[in-house]
Amino acid sequence: MARERAGLEQWETGGLPATWAALVDVLPLSRRTCVVDVGANPNVSAPPYLALLRAGQCDVVGFEPQQASFDDLMSAKSEHETYFPVAVGDGSARDLFVYRSHGFASLYPPYAPSVSVMAMQDWTEIVEKVPFQTVRLDDLAGFPPFDLLKIDIQGGEADVFRGAERVLAGAVAVIVELRYSRLYRDEPMMAGVDVELAQQGFTLHKFLETKSRALRNSQLGRLRKRKMLDQVLDGDAVYLRDPAGIAGWSVDQVAQLAVLASQVFASHSVALFCLDELVRRKAVPADAPARYADALPADYHKAASHTAEHPND
Repeated sequence: MARERAGLEQWETGGLPATWAALVDVLPLSRRTCVVDVGANPNVSAPPYLALLRAGQCDVVGFEPQQASFDDLMSAKSEHETYFPVAVGDGSARDLFVYRSHGFASLYPPYAPSVSVMAMQDWTEIVEKVPFQTVRLDDLAGFPPFDLLKIDIQGGEADVFRGAERVLAGAVAVIVELRYSRLYRDEPMMAGVDVELAQQGFTLHKFLETKSRALRNSQLGRLRKRKMLDQVLDGDAVYLRDPAGIAGWSVDQVAQLAVLASQVFASHSVALFCLDELVRRKAVPADAPARYADALPADYHKAASHTAEHPND
């Protein structure tokens, strides 16, 4: 069994779906999946890897420069989590702007023109400006190999990527917040993030969510705001190391992407693509893809009559 070969026989499903058992029984995993979380503030939203973490199936190395949020992380962390009160960036000295609203802390000040037209709560009030020496991930000694970089730092993403070319070289996925409508002065926006990740071998895979807001108008007080969310603002997206180059990946990279695709961002075609590659390399049993497909929920499966009538559906 792959679990026994990897010394991971203590692993259990831990409440994860049936697809997890179909993977952990066959994947040649040498270690738990490792996630680096830049901007790990627990008071904003649940991270996409939370189910995997709660089941004890991944390790997290997180960075959170806001002291109160860092304290919250430390008070609730498990044995699989390690956090540092550090601002990750390009290695320069910067100011961290702490806004009254949770989730808006940034190394960038607000962009006034957009603020004036967006019908958003008054999030731009800066309650504190904290000087920080940012740290490049490439400059951290003994940084562990990791599989997924999750990053949400309100505008500073491209700086982090440029300072992480060495450590990102082994990763297979990035989850990043992309901005479509500018909130912060000089932030790189979606285009800047996409260019930087493409230069490091990643390609856009899917959008996990998209958030929209209404524009200010004279009738907003008369109308339900949730019906008026017309202007796209931002949202989390998944980038993958370009799957076209999978033949050049290590077995461990292929296996870890299968885990992430299956259990973190629900991309089951990617998980099966990885299993097919591992079958080709004779790293998993030949029936591993079929066993994984069998473990998917019933609504993923065609009825036999439908398959015969619509073979390409």
